[in-house]
Amino acid sequence: MKQFFKFLLQIRQYKGLVILHFVCYVLTAIFTVASIPAIIPLFEMLFRNGEVKVLPPEKTESLGEYFQYGKFKFAEWLNLHDRADGVLIICIAIGAIFLLKNLFKYLAVYFITPVRANLIRNTRQKLFSKMMDLPLSFFSEEKKGDLIARMTADVAELEFTLLNSMESLVKDPLIILGSLIFMLYTSIELTLFVMLLLLITSLIIGGISRTLRKKSMNAQREFGDLIALMEESLGGLRVIKVFGSENYVKSRFSRILNKYKDELVSINRRRELASPLSEFLGIVIVCILLWFGAKLVFSQQIDASTFLAFLYAFFNVIEPSKALSAAYFNIHKGMAALERIDHVLKVPIEITDQERAEQMDSFEEEIRFENVSFSYPNQSDSVLKNINLRIAKGETVAIVGASGSGKSTLVDLLARFHDVSSGAIYLDKHNLKNIQIKDIRKLMGMVTQEPILFNDSIRKNIEFSDKNYPQDELWKVLDLSYSSEFVNQEGRSLESNIGDRGSKLSGGQRQRLTLARALLRNPQILILDEATSALDSASETIIQAAMENILKNRTAIVIAHRLSTIKNADQIIVLKEGEIVERGKHEDLIKMNGEYCNFVELQTLI
Repeated sequence: MKQFFKFLLQIRQYKGLVILHFVCYVLTAIFTVASIPAIIPLFEMLFRNGEVKVLPPEKTESLGEYFQYGKFKFAEWLNLHDRADGVLIICIAIGAIFLLKNLFKYLAVYFITPVRANLIRNTRQKLFSKMMDLPLSFFSEEKKGDLIARMTADVAELEFTLLNSMESLVKDPLIILGSLIFMLYTSIELTLFVMLLLLITSLIIGGISRTLRKKSMNAQREFGDLIALMEESLGGLRVIKVFGSENYVKSRFSRILNKYKDELVSINRRRELASPLSEFLGIVIVCILLWFGAKLVFSQQIDASTFLAFLYAFFNVIEPSKALSAAYFNIHKGMAALERIDHVLKVPIEITDQERAEQMDSFEEEIRFENVSFSYPNQSDSVLKNINLRIAKGETVAIVGASGSGKSTLVDLLARFHDVSSGAIYLDKHNLKNIQIKDIRKLMGMVTQEPILFNDSIRKNIEFSDKNYPQDELWKVLDLSYSSEFVNQEGRSLESNIGDRGSKLSGGQRQRLTLARALLRNPQILILDEATSALDSASETIIQAAMENILKNRTAIVIAHRLSTIKNADQIIVLKEGEIVERGKHEDLIKMNGEYCNFVELQTLI
């Protein structure tokens, strides 16, 4: 429950609306409780035989004496009025009380609605912002679909359960308290008898909900797996179809769906049992109460009209008690969703600026790796071992090696997607850890093997920021990346939508567009990570021609399997099992007849 109340502490920023909400619910409770004694005059008028005789109190100091004085004055009023006129006046008064009760009930909901909406909006915003700030290593351990489920289904569950329950936690205890005060004033003996029966009922209902939180957690996890499989299947539909694996994927989906269905059935059966069970137990209590109260009426220990008002007060306790019971179930169910959201929000962000991180607008001399080693969290083997590398400003450095040799990890360290395990990386004479992360990344542009594009216009995909660039700048980078030709084809323009992940473009066109995006920022350091490995020969030729223009007078790090893209590099680095085994120019490495020469032979470039 600590997490629940910690979550509710967020409402402090909306204290004005919350105070109005609370005041309205206090008034709702007051008018609800006021409706209880208001019906006594109606019963008195209906059951009246002759004059009503009530003695005035000797003094009016205590609450009970004031109440007795009120009864005395009311008895006088009854004796002065015709029964029909009296009933009419009483009915008008009761109607006014219920009007005010429901008016304040609506106003309470009216004031709290924007608070609830903002809490949900803020939770989603915090969750999304956290995901954007988390290091890449976090996402290698988590399923994307499960993270999407936390953002959608878990937050929706939070609204449906915890926030709906919040109203019950404010309103219902007030109504119960007010009704119990009236009941205690009416008859302490009857009230204690009722409280004993309610305690027994609470113990029975409480036992049902003990496993609800655990089952809800399991259900949310299964739903996350379901979303993850859907996301993977839709993304890999072509592969599924070409391998004829539709039935295999369907059976996997069906297995997870059945598990999720079974958990939901179990949860809903337990949750829905609360209302009928509490209603049945409530009726049992009423029956016992009628029997016990009738005995008191028959022995003239309590008036019949007062006992009927006591019953009405008890019914005013039952409904809020049922609502609190449902809220108790919902809180346990919502806590599972809240725990899953908090799991993401509490993940520590390890890649952060140092306390006195420096600003850096440009670098003038070199990039330097000094004895750099790196291993991923929870892995003992090092991905990179004792890397020493100097890249002068304006130099093109190519990195080659087998898959898994650490090429991409090397550039990820330069962009501070990860921090080195040992050693240091320097821009000029500044340790990378002492430079603000945003300044490091402003210096860089990156084109990856898989072109990452978004379901938006060509313009928005190139700009990829809130800044609006002049059209001539956009066309300049489109020309440099050999993209302007296809942008002008088939009635396209800068405002044309390119579809989900750029599905309306070919592979080569998508890659050229990502190159244009990287160039628009005019980065001092350009990283090309397998930028041509997935392209056909024609597309690769176009990209290759574009890169010859782009890399002039620019510091570039080129990672490639295809050695045709790195022959003209100023320096070629050969990685093997995380270590630099060779370095030099193309011709010098060929003469060495080592690892690089083997790559060249495999690529049939000599």
